[in-house]
Amino acid sequence: MKVWQLAYPHNLQHVTAPDLKLTSEKVKVKVTKALLTEADVAVYTGAIKVKAPFIPGRFAIGQVTEANDDSFIRKGERVYLAGVTEDECAPDGLRVAGETTDGFYRDFVLAGVDDVYPLPASVSDEAAFLIDAIALSERVVDEMHVEAGQHILVLGGGLYGNILCQILIYHRAVPILADNNAERLARAKKSGIYYTFPNDDTLKENVLNVTGGKLADGAVYLALSNRCEPSVMFPLVKRDSYVSFCALTGKSLHVNLEYAMKNNVTIKGITESREFVSTAINLLANKAVNFSEFSFHSYREEELPRLMDEYANLYESGAYLPEQFDIVKFIF
Repeated sequence: MKVWQLAYPHNLQHVTAPDLKLTSEKVKVKVTKALLTEADVAVYTGAIKVKAPFIPGRFAIGQVTEANDDSFIRKGERVYLAGVTEDECAPDGLRVAGETTDGFYRDFVLAGVDDVYPLPASVSDEAAFLIDAIALSERVVDEMHVEAGQHILVLGGGLYGNILCQILIYHRAVPILADNNAERLARAKKSGIYYTFPNDDTLKENVLNVTGGKLADGAVYLALSNRCEPSVMFPLVKRDSYVSFCALTGKSLHVNLEYAMKNNVTIKGITESREFVSTAINLLANKAVNFSEFSFHSYREEELPRLMDEYANLYESGAYLPEQFDIVKFIF
């Protein structure tokens, strides 16, 4: 089979690897499409350390080509491949595709039957790449015990922040989205998110106006392409509230906890959401999320090295990566 192998930072090579042989409790999946993410670019640049040779690729969908006769996953099914799976031998009990174990930039993968999720016909290939954002949002709602009517401040209006606000609305909470990027805020408005504000000196006044003179019931900091000061959330939430810090991968954050300790704030760190993947697929199938304002771009797999180089240059210069879904097609 063919794989895209990282020999060392900034060197992605298309090489031949041994074919995979089907084993018990596994299915063989032909990767058809994969997503290019900030985490993949961080691996490519060496910002996230991996042991070469290594295959990047965090998120993918594919088609089952081989399955055992007694498997409930059938040959020919279109499936979403889990980016995070359990591994008793790993230090934290988890394997992360494209970060702690080989990812999905290749022709075929062997996956456990519990690590592939059949996709209903009503969920398009493009929509499937929203699954992680929706699952992460569902975990935030669960971990923070969000209730109907609560006002939740969301710092970071990128793609994940947009989805989180929509999921909060689905659960009848009231999101307050703060960001200093006018394009993000405009996209949020078009996606049905009513309260959108710049993250500046006026934010506290805006939060008080929305809540009727009270503070927010909780807050979420999206560390994905977000450079605002995370500690600004604490003076904007009520005593005994929840505050979550979310990212796709481990990220160094310097947070002043003075207000958090003074007001008995409970802090949650969230980087994965494997338990909510099925819920996310169901929400997509039921059209609970509006992604008409998102931009999807499709590329042949031969363009991977060029895309990686372009994004690596942006990443290392400190610039934001484009807020779009870059989908790489792997030809059958």
